[in-house]
Amino acid sequence: MTNNICLIPARAGSKRIKNKNIKTFLGKTFLRRVIETAKKSKIFDKIYVSTDSIIIKNLAEKYGAEVPYLRSQKLSNDHAILKSVIDDFFKKMMLMKKKENLNIFMIYPTSIFVNKKLIEKCKKILKNTEYVTTVKKFPHPIQRALKYHKNKLKPINLKHKLMRTQDLEEHYYNTGQIDCFKSKAWIKKKMFHKMFSKFIILNEFESVDIDTPNDLKMAYKLFKIKKN
Repeated sequence: MTNNICLIPARAGSKRIKNKNIKTFLGKTFLRRVIETAKKSKIFDKIYVSTDSIIIKNLAEKYGAEVPYLRSQKLSNDHAILKSVIDDFFKKMMLMKKKENLNIFMIYPTSIFVNKKLIEKCKKILKNTEYVTTVKKFPHPIQRALKYHKNKLKPINLKHKLMRTQDLEEHYYNTGQIDCFKSKAWIKKKMFHKMFSKFIILNEFESVDIDTPNDLKMAYKLFKIKKN
């Protein structure tokens, strides 16, 4: 039987929204909402939070997650990359040496739009692949993007500027909501960009990647709409 593990990476530092991961959102902190969703899904054998903060550790444990260690400051600054955080988790939990293949569901601490239905869908797809993520389509062709230079805007590609938008290839981006992968696949490859074999396309109303105050305002509006 394959074990399903939820991993929530929640460092303390955040510049654009102070203490973002434990910010109160409609009566509950982001972290609490994500942990409660993970618990209610009844899918996970363990729910872990990776953090450098004793405050976040105490809150996570209060909400029902486990925090078996505190992450180093080196892996918690603005320059730390997610790959290193995952490698650290595998090392600390001694997953590198385990023979069984675990399903790791990494849900981000502000991913309040992730629900049981989406987690179950990821689990189902993960049975036949190594990695599952969620993506969205760019609302406008990226080939028609403009770049800012010397107080002016200019097309990044003049050829595409003259093409009809419907003739341009569609592009997608990772929503930063949930990434699911098999532990053996991570040990072998260790990089997400090599494992985009399966994905779930979300529509514009199914998630908000909360990084800025404007993102937060949008999340408030969308969350209230979905709740009602």
